Amino acid sequence: MSDQASAEARIDRLLDAIELVKENRRDEARLMLRDLIREDNDFEDAWLWMSVAVDSLDQSSICLDNVLRINAKNSEAAGALYRIRIPEIEMEKRRTRLRFWRDVAFSVMWLLILGTLFGGLSTLVEFMADMP
Repeated sequence: MSDQASAEARIDRLLDAIELVKENRRDEARLMLRDLIREDNDFEDAWLWMSVAVDSLDQSSICLDNVLRINAKNSEAAGALYRIRIPEIEMEKRRTRLRFWRDVAFSVMWLLILGTLFGGLSTLVEFMADMP
């Protein structure tokens, strides 16, 4: 089979897999897409459609990462990956804010402890100085 015929056959199989995804026959679509990806790990469109066919957001994220590995300028994959990761991004922003306030509270606590210790120490020194 020539390279041209092989490429056309892969495109036909990809189109069949896309139809299966659209018919909500994702298990069958995943099998076809997995075979296409095994044949050519850099098959960008197969990875993109695999991101739709898989069951979890984690799996979609991996597929979209592969699309972007192949073509960093794929705006569909970048946009989909961003939408998937919005909750992670928001959670990380909250964690950063909480870490900041935890560090502030920890610093204030140590300042209060040190102030109390030095205040007690100065009282003790004054008391010792007043003793005969």
